[in-house]
Amino acid sequence: MRYAIYYCPQAETELAHFGHAWLDLDARVTGIGPDRLDELLRDARRYGWHATIRAPFELMASYTLSDLYRAVGSIAHTMHAFDMPLQLDSLAGFLALRPAGTSGRIDALAATCLQALQPLCAPLDEAHRRQRAHGLDPVERDLLRRYGYPYVLDRYRFHMTLAAPASPSEERALLSALRARGLETATARIDALTICRERYPGGDFEEIEHIPLTIKEAA
Repeated sequence: MRYAIYYCPQAETELAHFGHAWLDLDARVTGIGPDRLDELLRDARRYGWHATIRAPFELMASYTLSDLYRAVGSIAHTMHAFDMPLQLDSLAGFLALRPAGTSGRIDALAATCLQALQPLCAPLDEAHRRQRAHGLDPVERDLLRRYGYPYVLDRYRFHMTLAAPASPSEERALLSALRARGLETATARIDALTICRERYPGGDFEEIEHIPLTIKEAA
């Protein structure tokens, strides 16, 4: 069983409504057939409408879910909520919502979660580490060795995935569909950390605990 710490927009927000409507869409995008669209959205649907704060991990055998709750709560209770403007962008070929300006605050939150939760995380076994190291540069391989995931600290990039890499014509069709639904820019209210769980390999991630950032700032 794996856990992850995600940013998941509050259910009543415009950003949450948009994301769930997009991922739950009855596959209709002009220029892309339903089977191909399902392929492009499959991973985004499996992981849910989110941005990764701490990538999926298994707990050490000596720790329980209650320990994880307490650890994430300790982080959340010392953090400020804040707003972050987003814009349509791409990352490694994936269409996504990305920060429209500086990302220092979300980068710092991700780094805090990474370091604070690392003692609870089981290390990758050697076979999985070698598999995941393929195509990484030396810095990313070192981060993978240390943290079980290569895109952390200086390599961390906040993103809310909208679709998997597509051909140029498919990407144009996806962008047109997203813009037709009113998505060009958005605002994320970063006000909680969400613990999500993957019950079995390849299963959908489910939200199991939403822990508010305690120190509030004006929206």
